[in-house]
Amino acid sequence: MKKINLAAVVLLLLMACKDDKKTEVQPVDIGDFSFTSPTIKANEPFKITYTGDGDLDDSFYYQVNHAKHYPYDLEFENNSATITVPDSISVIAFNFKVDDTYDDNNADGYLFSVVNSEGQVAKDEDAAKEYYAFSSGKNFGITGDAENALSAIATTIEKHPELTKDWINSHFYLARQVDASQLSDLGDAYLSKYQTTKIESLEDYEMLSRIYSGLRDSERNDSILNIISEKYPNSSLAFRPIINSYFDAKNLDSKETIFKTHKEAILNHSDGKYIIQNIALANYNNGNEDAFHEYLNLMDDAYSKASIYNSIAWPKAEKGEDIEAAMALSKQSLDLVEAEQEALKNKPDFYSPKQYENSLKQTYGMYADTYALLAFKNDDIKEAITYQSIAIEDDANGEMNERYIQYLMADEQYEAVVENATEFIEEGRSTAKLNSYYLEAVKNVDDTKDADMMLAKLEETAKAAEIEALKKTLIDKEAPDFTLKNLDGDDVTLSSLKGKTVILDFWATWCGPCIASFPGMQKAVTKYKNDETIEFLFIDTLEDGKDRIEKVSKFISDNDYDFNVLIDPKEENGNHTVANAFDITGIPTKIIIGPSGRINFISVGFSGSADKEVSKINTMIEIIN
Repeated sequence: MKKINLAAVVLLLLMACKDDKKTEVQPVDIGDFSFTSPTIKANEPFKITYTGDGDLDDSFYYQVNHAKHYPYDLEFENNSATITVPDSISVIAFNFKVDDTYDDNNADGYLFSVVNSEGQVAKDEDAAKEYYAFSSGKNFGITGDAENALSAIATTIEKHPELTKDWINSHFYLARQVDASQLSDLGDAYLSKYQTTKIESLEDYEMLSRIYSGLRDSERNDSILNIISEKYPNSSLAFRPIINSYFDAKNLDSKETIFKTHKEAILNHSDGKYIIQNIALANYNNGNEDAFHEYLNLMDDAYSKASIYNSIAWPKAEKGEDIEAAMALSKQSLDLVEAEQEALKNKPDFYSPKQYENSLKQTYGMYADTYALLAFKNDDIKEAITYQSIAIEDDANGEMNERYIQYLMADEQYEAVVENATEFIEEGRSTAKLNSYYLEAVKNVDDTKDADMMLAKLEETAKAAEIEALKKTLIDKEAPDFTLKNLDGDDVTLSSLKGKTVILDFWATWCGPCIASFPGMQKAVTKYKNDETIEFLFIDTLEDGKDRIEKVSKFISDNDYDFNVLIDPKEENGNHTVANAFDITGIPTKIIIGPSGRINFISVGFSGSADKEVSKINTMIEIIN
């Protein structure tokens, strides 16, 4: 079914309905969906019906309230779902997932205005739509524009100054993105009010803090925050100087002094958990395990506490050190997540209930992987198998599957190895080591079979499926040109590489998944080292600092990576030049540019498997060459 523009539908309906009292509102069809009406009436049921023939799953919607948005589950039964929203909402943004891909409605998305009982839309409806499209809509294929969003916000604030507090942060942010040179004028416009008005309320001080924060005037903002701390010690902003002073402290003694001085405020503030986590870990690393447990027991957030336990247990599992103590911590992490799965009391605002439940399930699987490895190294193979079977329940990566097969091999469950490894290899979720276990198991089960041929057929099936899946993601998009310096100080210009296949890997030294993907990327670089038609460029981005080049160089050198690393400069508006040009919203992101000089693939994230990473890169290169 051909998709149409929602705005056009609304206009046609309004033109047709000259007499609202006599004309009944008709359902509106957009793409493969039918909706009760072109707008959503607050506090009344609104029905969505899917008319397509794809697989509809994991859909949800955002209630957009000013510049913020909150997710809610969208449950379809017999291809229909019904929602009811309050009248405090500016806009509803539907995100429909069909066949594992979000339907972007030709990049317009599915954005609906909410009207009250009088048929009036929210005062900031236009700003809410434009800002959502620019800030979050891009995650779901919606095309947003910073200038349009900035204009809409400025108009909203001018017409409805009472909404300034809801939009001022976004106003400064977008102004910085569009034209940083205008920030000073924007700040002066906001500050002019306080040149003739006496500052006497918490709201006034909070507004001044927002203005100075938007101008990145840390000196004056710190001054305002100190005044707030003195005058309004129980306010949210009064906590800012506390957390700043804590993380500025140079040693554990100073941190503990700050903690004791502000203990009540830390325990009662939502950001206090970051201080508690930090001071607990500092004590653990300092050998004071009693203090470590005492601090963590002050936290009510089971999810965060479990994360701390696992962060300690996992490296011990990898190194095979202090196994029994690590197992105890790992088991605590599992118990805490399991308890949270029952209670569901620490859900962050950025998760819907269903999304939070899925996140907890994935987290439990990840922590079960840690516990299983510890159990295996403690020679408790049955326990390892039990927990690893939980860890791999939801399409686990190759390394996790490999550990499961390793444990089954150690228990001499060769038939189970063949059965499970067959599935993993065929689905492309294996590793070289897992494949070797498969060959050995086949020979143990029936040495008359040609194990190598069986493996080759499974790999052939996996390869065909990978090619088919990647072909569906093939694009043809202009690649912005750039010139960046590498770590040797030489200029590298993208357009000069036209005719080659170029793999851009956007990364940063602070990015865990980026670092985890590098062993696989090194394999890919090594494979194509002598191929003059292939070029790998590793673009360090989304980080800065005076010692940035030294830090990046040291990281590359310490790990013996043979990478051509380019430095993406940070601009005055806070953006990094090339990452912004390529619309990079998260790292690691790999962009594959074909010999034509145009973007053919964009791959975001890391699968968790070095072998999978290499295979994916190889296949993308094969497809476009």
